[in-house]
Amino acid sequence: MIKVINNFLPKTLFNYMKLLVENENDMFWNFNPANLLPGDKTPGADNYKLGRTLYVHKSTSGDGKEIYDKELMTLFKLFPQYIMNHMQPKCVGNPKDGDVCKLFKMKMNLYPKQSVNIKHGVHSDISENGRPRSDVVTSVFNFTTCNGSTIVYERDKNGNFSNDSKELVVPSIENSIVIFNNVHPHYAITQSDTSTRIVLNTNIVKADVDSFSPPDENGIEQYEPLDDYF
Repeated sequence: MIKVINNFLPKTLFNYMKLLVENENDMFWNFNPANLLPGDKTPGADNYKLGRTLYVHKSTSGDGKEIYDKELMTLFKLFPQYIMNHMQPKCVGNPKDGDVCKLFKMKMNLYPKQSVNIKHGVHSDISENGRPRSDVVTSVFNFTTCNGSTIVYERDKNGNFSNDSKELVVPSIENSIVIFNNVHPHYAITQSDTSTRIVLNTNIVKADVDSFSPPDENGIEQYEPLDDYF
């Protein structure tokens, strides 16, 4: 499932966040010599960018400790709630049941201007045992209008991701977001018309969902793959 939403945040909130992330004096970035994990040989993986990690859940941080950017998360922690507004109630969960979706990872990427549009490496954000996690919802939010883009692979006619999969081109338009299940491979394309392109990349783990519907009048349950909706 893939959703593209324009005018995602209230204008006042977006303008304030944009002012914050574009602040040349107070916003600090880390240089990333590659856009995927070290040693990844995927074509385009060695293209550089800048980044700033805002949050990483302790289960995936590498040292068992939560990463939390105290400076920015006081504001950015609001962001997942806006994503949840576009998710089904069963995927968001209910605190009364003790099971709700939760923020798993959040980071910002800054792509410097290139003379031509450069393709970065194809990937899924969150993997476990070598496979993309099916219970994770990924999003890419744009702070910049430019000729860069995010490309998301759609399923082929057999429901898989292959060379026959269509590529959904999501233009970089400020205050727009693309939300999709983590199993959909995606990649960034840099811009050639603005000095920077800034995006916010968020991953949320869905609440524990029963993939089978309640039995119908004939006692038949319908199966809905966990990675097909959010």
